[in-house]
Amino acid sequence: METGSKFIPPPENAAKLLPSEARELFRRNGYYLSTSGFCTGFLQANMAILPGKFANDFEEFCRRNHGPLPLIYRSKPGEVGASPLAEDVDIRSDLPRYMVYSKGRLVEDTLDLNGFSWEDRVSFYIGCSFTFEEALGSIGVEVRNVTEGKNVSMFKSNVTLHKVGEFACEMFVTMRPVHLDLLEKAVTVTAQFPDTHGAPIHIGDPARIGIADLARPDRGSAVEVKEGEVPVFWACGVSAVGAIESAKPDLAFTHYAGSMFIADIKFQPQEQPEQPRVVPLSRDGDPFFASIISQKAAELFADLERITLDDPSDRGVRHLFQRGDLLRAVLALSHSDRVAVTTGFPCLPEYEVKEETDGLPGALAICQALAALGKEITLISDTRNQAQFQSCVSHMVSIGALKSPIPVIPFPEAKALCDARVSNSSDSPYDCLLAIERAGRASDGTYRTMKARDISRYVDSVDELFLSARSNPRVATVCIGDGGNELGMGKVYTQVKKHIPLGETIACAVPTDFVIAAGVSNWGGYAVALGLCVASSCPMHWRYRNRGIDAERPPDFRVTQFLPTAEQTTSLLKHMNGLGIRDGITKGLDQSVDGLSLETHLEKLAQIASVCSN
Repeated sequence: METGSKFIPPPENAAKLLPSEARELFRRNGYYLSTSGFCTGFLQANMAILPGKFANDFEEFCRRNHGPLPLIYRSKPGEVGASPLAEDVDIRSDLPRYMVYSKGRLVEDTLDLNGFSWEDRVSFYIGCSFTFEEALGSIGVEVRNVTEGKNVSMFKSNVTLHKVGEFACEMFVTMRPVHLDLLEKAVTVTAQFPDTHGAPIHIGDPARIGIADLARPDRGSAVEVKEGEVPVFWACGVSAVGAIESAKPDLAFTHYAGSMFIADIKFQPQEQPEQPRVVPLSRDGDPFFASIISQKAAELFADLERITLDDPSDRGVRHLFQRGDLLRAVLALSHSDRVAVTTGFPCLPEYEVKEETDGLPGALAICQALAALGKEITLISDTRNQAQFQSCVSHMVSIGALKSPIPVIPFPEAKALCDARVSNSSDSPYDCLLAIERAGRASDGTYRTMKARDISRYVDSVDELFLSARSNPRVATVCIGDGGNELGMGKVYTQVKKHIPLGETIACAVPTDFVIAAGVSNWGGYAVALGLCVASSCPMHWRYRNRGIDAERPPDFRVTQFLPTAEQTTSLLKHMNGLGIRDGITKGLDQSVDGLSLETHLEKLAQIASVCSN
């Protein structure tokens, strides 16, 4: 591109220009850089211009990937104007700068496209986040690319877009630092601009979306993330470039990154039906990572906590309650792709089958919910009870609670898998570990029942997986328990010692990130399973979880996809009894759990299911 030797700065009044004035400036090649900060409040658009034979597939590609590619207008073949967006438009010259691609390769960047044939060209106008920068500034966010006169930071992420025809690529994102105190306001205000990328698709830790160094953007300029701020990422229309590179049309054009089309439309924020809640999930806040869910959906978790905290055995479990950990645990699971679930408490060592009826039903309910969301699930057992666990998984398949079997592997095999990944410098095989009613290691290294009976000889050291995970900030750990001696209760170690009978002896010393205390551990498992249904049915969370890809609305989930019915629960308990698995208190084989009747158990299951209105 020939621009001469002199740098051309933006006009001092760029923010106050009318779009027609800005387009006239660009048309005479009076400016050729970023339009961030131009024409405050007016709609800006990314451009992708393709041969007609690619147009239908690209339109569908935009629809399936609305977050990065919110399509505002598709032109007719050969049309150089855009009458729904602006008068007096010639798209061949009304942007500051263009990119030219031949068979997917960048061959030129230029100030106009006047020298190219236009008869079969279809122009796609795609909303741009520059449109909402004024709104961000109005709530106190320093939009640093504007205040420093820079192009916005753009990064290629590892988020794969939905493939349509020959169009396939990873998502580009823009990054703007936002102070922690302004995160919810930033989400709220940008969600009101759904046609210009809307709410963020990621908050915090760049490595989670494949970004190694914020100081080295793939396009645009780097800006500092100051103390008290976190990087916030929005989907970006530059993603269209990757799509063009993959489809390889003979000739295609895009805007130069940051050099947008500016329409005559004064964009009006669209009020959203629900308010967001930003929920931090990272361990000790470093690196920071947060999820998004609606306030309405988040409030349902308080109902679940109330129901599951019912303590009929009066163990003092309320003293172990960690407000909000149920919500945080569910969101961590929602963001995970590979989850390991473990359970097993050999509290009946005098019997050949030493397991109890609490723990495994809740674990399998969680597996059912995770399977409904397409997660990769592993059930980790002790060596001694692998066969019983496999039998129960098969039974869950036979009664329709699980659609297909899930692997059950004993701890030694799971540990070998984790060790192999570490030795090869690979990521953990799991991004979330969840223990429910799993015997936990006390401070003296033993494993004990509620009566302080030493059962260490029957327990594999699954705790080691959870302790190793503490060194990886991107592996979440969850505990569900009802007595304080379960794996993960080390987070509330002091409370267990103070409030739980024999707590000084039995308290588990191994912590997890999130602790869900319940009157019966199965109830906590059911609450997590139902919570996954609540979160996944929330449009705000569904969009965030899926990065704006295929996320116009959540699927029509049903509670029974996530939670076993009363009949399925009864059938599972009967099957467990047939295997010799007993009530850990009464030692009965009558479908009771923790000394409570089947009827009590099913009543609690119904209460939990009722929280989700669908």
